[in-house]
Amino acid sequence: MLACCARNEFPRIMIKIPAFVIGGLLILTGIAGYVLQDPGLSLKITGPLAEDAQLVLSDGKQKHELDLGFASSDAAGEHAYWLIYNLNAYHAKDSSQGNYAVDQTGADYEKKSFWYASSKGETMDALSRESDNYQGAGNDEEIEVDWSKVDVNSSTIRFVFKNQINSLGPITLQSNNWKNIDISSTPKANEKVEFKKSWTAFIPGILGLIIILLTLGAVRFPNVHKHFMHVAVLIGLIGFIAVAGKVGSAVSEMNLLKSEPFMIIHVSSLKPVTMLLSAGLLLIFVILCVVSFIEARKNRVAEEKKKPKTTSSKKENSEKKEVKEKDSEKKEEAKESKNDDGPSKSSDAPKPQAKKESAKTEKDTSEPKKEETPTSEKKPSEVPKASTDIEEKRSDEQIKETNSSKGSSSSESNSKDQRDSKEEKEAAPKSEADDKKEEKPEPKGDSEKSDKEDKKE
Repeated sequence: MLACCARNEFPRIMIKIPAFVIGGLLILTGIAGYVLQDPGLSLKITGPLAEDAQLVLSDGKQKHELDLGFASSDAAGEHAYWLIYNLNAYHAKDSSQGNYAVDQTGADYEKKSFWYASSKGETMDALSRESDNYQGAGNDEEIEVDWSKVDVNSSTIRFVFKNQINSLGPITLQSNNWKNIDISSTPKANEKVEFKKSWTAFIPGILGLIIILLTLGAVRFPNVHKHFMHVAVLIGLIGFIAVAGKVGSAVSEMNLLKSEPFMIIHVSSLKPVTMLLSAGLLLIFVILCVVSFIEARKNRVAEEKKKPKTTSSKKENSEKKEVKEKDSEKKEEAKESKNDDGPSKSSDAPKPQAKKESAKTEKDTSEPKKEETPTSEKKPSEVPKASTDIEEKRSDEQIKETNSSKGSSSSESNSKDQRDSKEEKEAAPKSEADDKKEEKPEPKGDSEKSDKEDKKE
């Protein structure tokens, strides 16, 4: 039993501790990603910007006005491209390299905080091609970008503020005309929109918290342990696919901003690092869960192989028990039948006594009764022949009486067989008394007396 329990508990223990560890690391990753991230602001360009639009960035100490560029089409992607390119190439690049020179050489240069921008989708791909063309200028492999066909209806811009001098804040974006600029809360003219930290940086922490809760549920409810862990694995797998799919784009974005033509040295690498770490932890969790499931299945198969033996032995034991029960039932039935036959035999037992009584009664009837003849009736001895004839007649009558008494005794014996044992017991001593009476000497007959008198004469 202990070995079986240990086998069942082993997969749970094997996945329980790693699940808590991985979940805890994911939570720490999410917290670090949220706390350490630079404040940002995302907006969507849905068409050509207003010609008189003025977009101003501020950190409470310095301001920077965005250059709208010279878009040749109404495509949203082209308008976004000019905003991103001008901000990175003429503002972020100079500030970042100046700050790097101060940190490395102690150059006489005032450090500044700065903003940089990036995008996604078709606009980001076009920016990457432009960077490649810039780096390989003059090569035949250059691919010209037709910006009039890039994100025609909408293009996303992500502004990031890099705080280098402990800016007073708040970090804001202000515009006198928000035409074709879509923000979550539509601002009014000259209204400022504040930069904030994105809650999406805490997604790894949310995944880790879900994994821990599902693991606790699996431990708390062992009957549905499998279902909890299947959900946890499913969430881990989906999270891994989602995060791993964005790791490449985050790395390419970082490389784009740090390479030509922008050369922004201080671009944060926190985003790709947290994504890569989260994807690795989720992958490890999924692999451990799969291994634990395989181990649990092996244990289940091994237990199922052992089950038929136990079931067959149980069946044999049950069959033996049934046979024993049947034997005991037969014995009980035999005992009951014996008990039932007992009273019948006891009722039949008095029959020999009855036969004895009938035999005794026959003896009584066969033996002649005492006849007391008076001396006055004695016949003379002169007629011995007549007296013998009379005695023979009497003996014949007695035989007839015995035969009749036999019939009556047989009927009486049958009636006595039906009587209770108590009456038979009472009848038994009477018969013994009769036997004693019968044992007494019989009186001598007249013929014997006459013979004696003749001898005397």
